[in-house]
Amino acid sequence: MNSNGNPLSGEVAVAPPSNGVHISRRIKRITETQEIQIRTTHRRRKLLTRSGVLAGFGLAMFVYPVMGNVVSYQDAIEHVPGVVVGEAPTTGHALLGNGPTLIPSRLPLPSVDDQAHFMATSEKYQVSSILPDCLPHAEYPGENGKLDPSLLCTLWDGNVLRADAALALAQLNEQFKSYFGRNLCIYQGYRTYEEQVATKRLRGYLAATPGKSVHGWGLAFDLCDGDDRGAPKAWLDANAATYGFENPDWAKWRKYEPWHWEYMPGTQALGVYGAAYWEGDGGLGDGAEPPTSTGGSTAPAPDQTEPPADQRPSPTPEPVPGAN
Repeated sequence: MNSNGNPLSGEVAVAPPSNGVHISRRIKRITETQEIQIRTTHRRRKLLTRSGVLAGFGLAMFVYPVMGNVVSYQDAIEHVPGVVVGEAPTTGHALLGNGPTLIPSRLPLPSVDDQAHFMATSEKYQVSSILPDCLPHAEYPGENGKLDPSLLCTLWDGNVLRADAALALAQLNEQFKSYFGRNLCIYQGYRTYEEQVATKRLRGYLAATPGKSVHGWGLAFDLCDGDDRGAPKAWLDANAATYGFENPDWAKWRKYEPWHWEYMPGTQALGVYGAAYWEGDGGLGDGAEPPTSTGGSTAPAPDQTEPPADQRPSPTPEPVPGAN
């Protein structure tokens, strides 16, 4: 600029700002830009830090253990002495190699007698919630028709059977009741020797010799009239054997007694149907139908379809809850 105040050639005259507004805005933009850059940088560093921590955690917890086990032990089986690749070694051999051999623990299952002995000697063992006071015994000593009362169990209707037969019949009755809505009607179970004598006196040939009746062992029961035919009989034919009970062959053909059922595990253990057991009885038969005032009639031949007239008591239906 010359002495007259005119600008020299090449110089640009810049008018001074009238105030500080322009400068303040520029400084503000610069400051805001710097703050944004700082925040962005902080976020990036925070993200990278967290990603690094997570990656390290993943390597330490998952990748390294898996890869380390696979890589280190993939051929470990080849280093066990005596093991051929492709043949699975026993656990003992894999753990001990050629060390002491482990004895296989192939223990036999307990027999029926073992289980019965355990239940009989256990003071706290409750065999059945249906007959909670009935416990089976390891042995059933005694004479036919003269069994000790401790060997017998009372059924739901007051009849008694040997403990093992009673427990099995109680389970059978539960299934029968769930199907028919009532208990199985039992005419008679265990017979004392005196009762066998009375039955033989009234029924003659149709009754077993006293002292040889299966009833005298507490292993047989007779059904009431009605439950020995029709739907109940058909149900028993289909299901009773599951619980050990059968209407024996002699009661189907030689002497027709569809009401007579026996607990076969007990009769087989006693050898009831051995060759000499029924000698002198005039043939198989175990009590025929219960005695009546007239003495009854002779059983029909096997080819007859209808059973003989029977005067046994009919099953009494159980009272319906709420009925008068």
